[in-house]
Amino acid sequence: MNYELLGKNIRKQRKAKQYTLEQLAEKLDVSTTFVGQIERAKGIPSLDTLVKIANVLEISTDSLLFGDLNSKSGSSYFVKKVAELTDNFTSNEKELLIKNIEIINSFRK
Repeated sequence: MNYELLGKNIRKQRKAKQYTLEQLAEKLDVSTTFVGQIERAKGIPSLDTLVKIANVLEISTDSLLFGDLNSKSGSSYFVKKVAELTDNFTSNEKELLIKNIEIINSFRK
C-alpha cells in the first residue's frame, strides 16, 4: 500500500472540506498528532479508522487509497496508458524501459 499517496489524498480532501487537522481529528475521535502522522505517511490508520476518514470526508476509500482513478493523474490511468504504449514492445525493450525507470527513481531518493 502506498501510504504517501493515502496521506496526500487525505490532506487534499481535508483541505477541500476546509477542515483543520484539529477538526478532522475531533470528528474521528483521534489525536491531531495521529492525523498529521497519517497525512505524512508516518502513521498507519487501521481499516476502521480509514473507513471513518472516508465517511467524514465524504469520499470512497478507493479514492483515498488510489486517487481519482478517472483522472489522468490517477494510477489506473497511468498503468493503462503504459500498457497501451508498450503493447508491441519486445521483451528486451520492456526490460530497457524498466531499467530506465529504476534509474530515474534512484535519482529521486
